[in-house]
Amino acid sequence: MPDQVDFESPVKIGFSFEKTIKLSEEDIATFAKLSGDMNPLHHDEKAAKLSRFGSIIASGPQSSSLFMGTIATNIAPGYTMLGMKIDGEFKAPVKPNINLQIKWVVTTVIPKGKLNGYIVTCDGGIYYNDEELFHGIGTCLIVEE
Repeated sequence: MPDQVDFESPVKIGFSFEKTIKLSEEDIATFAKLSGDMNPLHHDEKAAKLSRFGSIIASGPQSSSLFMGTIATNIAPGYTMLGMKIDGEFKAPVKPNINLQIKWVVTTVIPKGKLNGYIVTCDGGIYYNDEELFHGIGTCLIVEE
């Protein structure tokens, strides 16, 4: 017998959404400092230019936060989304002043009556042009409030 939920799922398998953002060097430095990441690659232009990356790069937590924030905001407007898990792989650095595309697609929707919601899994990435910079899978619980 299926796990009954009091409302119909607001998302279906295959639903996709995306967002385009651009981070400035200041955005990257501010996030790193606020999160306690004092790696000079995130805020010291001289050190970053001498690195293998040739410029300031975003910290891993910043990329992950932007990625998860996109799902939280866009998956089911009007419903409450609770993040449960994110698995990710950093494939290339996220640099400042470029148009980044954050893309997600819903891969599973499972009703959970005990939670009165749906556990939703999405697959996605952060891209610059056609290059995938970050790949991730996020799982969340969508509930009606």
